[in-house]
Amino acid sequence: MAPTTVEDRKRNIWSKLITILQVPQEQFVSVEGHQWSNHDLDPTPPEERKWTAWVFASFWAAHAANAVRHSFGRCELQYSLQIQSAWTAGSATVALGLTWWEAWTALNVSHVIGTFLVVANGRVASRYHIGFPVVARAAWGMWGSYMAVIMRAVVCVIWNGVNTFYAGRLVDVCLQCIWPSWVDVTNTLPESAGITTRQLASFLIAWFVFQCLTLFHPRDLKWFYIIKSVIVFVAMHGILGWWIHKNGGVNFPSQSTIHLPSSVRGWLWMQAFNSGFGTISSLTVNQADIARYSRRPNDQLWGQVFMFPVASAIPGLYGILVASASRELYGKPLWNLWDVTQTMLDQYPNNSGARFGVFLAAGSMALALIAVNLSTNCLPFGSDLAALFPKYMTIKRGQFICCLAGLAIVPWKILKDGKTFLAFLSGYGYWLAPGASILFIDYFFIQKGNIVTKELYNGTPGALYWYNRGWNIRAPIITVLALIPCMPGFAYSIAPSVRISDDAKHMSHLSFLLTYVIACMLYYGSYKIWPIISPLKEILEGRRFEAFADELDISEREHSLGRQLGREETKSTTEIFDKSESYIVP
Repeated sequence: MAPTTVEDRKRNIWSKLITILQVPQEQFVSVEGHQWSNHDLDPTPPEERKWTAWVFASFWAAHAANAVRHSFGRCELQYSLQIQSAWTAGSATVALGLTWWEAWTALNVSHVIGTFLVVANGRVASRYHIGFPVVARAAWGMWGSYMAVIMRAVVCVIWNGVNTFYAGRLVDVCLQCIWPSWVDVTNTLPESAGITTRQLASFLIAWFVFQCLTLFHPRDLKWFYIIKSVIVFVAMHGILGWWIHKNGGVNFPSQSTIHLPSSVRGWLWMQAFNSGFGTISSLTVNQADIARYSRRPNDQLWGQVFMFPVASAIPGLYGILVASASRELYGKPLWNLWDVTQTMLDQYPNNSGARFGVFLAAGSMALALIAVNLSTNCLPFGSDLAALFPKYMTIKRGQFICCLAGLAIVPWKILKDGKTFLAFLSGYGYWLAPGASILFIDYFFIQKGNIVTKELYNGTPGALYWYNRGWNIRAPIITVLALIPCMPGFAYSIAPSVRISDDAKHMSHLSFLLTYVIACMLYYGSYKIWPIISPLKEILEGRRFEAFADELDISEREHSLGRQLGREETKSTTEIFDKSESYIVP
């Protein structure tokens, strides 16, 4: 045998590394051409469907409590409306001039409506147990789905880094509770770094905890979310109780000291209403990524339809109460949780017991923010990366990379210098509305609840979801058309120097709901004017709603019963789908 050269050895090492990085495949993989499948993209098998209604309820119980805001001077309140959680958005709206009950009502109405939009887009995942990147293939086409996936993935990375930095601010409060001298840490970083040594250390601690959590698969975190919901529930009430006690109660009339004309107040209410949609806009798209782990189809329905509005309403009210109390005490409403807990800590320079209480409160809210970041940014990014590179990427690997990328983008620089860029991101809910509405209309009214699951992994010309060269051209065109009416208002929010009419400004206060409705009408209308011309039309003809999903459930139950009686060997998810869909696709 001829001796191997250095180049040969390098090639062998590289080849072995590539082999190690490859993800194990099942039979959903196309035999030839591009790969569309791996375990995390394939339908979730029954043994991995661990989320019950109680798990979904616990998940949302603490979701709305996280709070993020950054100050940009004169426009900070309007900016905060667009990116706040329920806790923060309510009090920020009060500071703009609404009464406490007007602000609270606006947010609650938007969250109730939004809950049904979230649950509706989770229906397909709870029936067919597939995530957003695969669901999108039915509406956008095999290649077209990449457009929807990339639009979501890019923003997930940015918000992941920004929210981790916010969690670091709460960690900074925790460190002050443990070591009062922490405030005296010498800054060794130059001003050009955009961050102090103390802030960087706090950020890295939050980032490390976050990075550790990315090593767990989302389906295995149900107990984490249950425990988190209890901890955050206690912490929120502790914070509220402290402020009300400190103020001797809350004087609600103090929140309506700004006198506004009725028309201005009405549009401000609509702005608050729209900001409520902004806090849940990403959930209307991301819902499939967690609903796929539902034990039963209705678990994601009942676990969310009641809990999410309540979980949003309570923190929103608490944020208003704390802002009211802080205004009475210090003349300035505090709606930012790290400012709230920092002010609490400043009252107890020498009381170790009180400092421990503040530590628990700030730490609990930091944990809530990290957990929400994990579910709303890392999980979607992991799913998207698995869809883009199914041969090498899994959800866990994608989550890990997302967390690394969140550090690499240097989020404190974005917060310090990127006002325009963050204004763009804060309005991203408006950009997500067409995608969410297309998924809704496509499943309920075009596909009529019937998805031929195996065809979602078939990327050959002539496949059911191949459409025109892999694109359902309706989806991107309608996305652009639906965005146009509110585009001037969106441009104004990024660059206030842009001159637009008052009507255009007012239209932007309805951006999410208006864009959602327009996209629904255009997408549905396009199928009425230009009906489906593909094998898909024949397959869907005369089928009742979700007939294919019911057939799949029967196949799974028969397989489970056969295993219990010892009459049937264990089958893969692929074999079960083959049996349930054998009569659909020849």
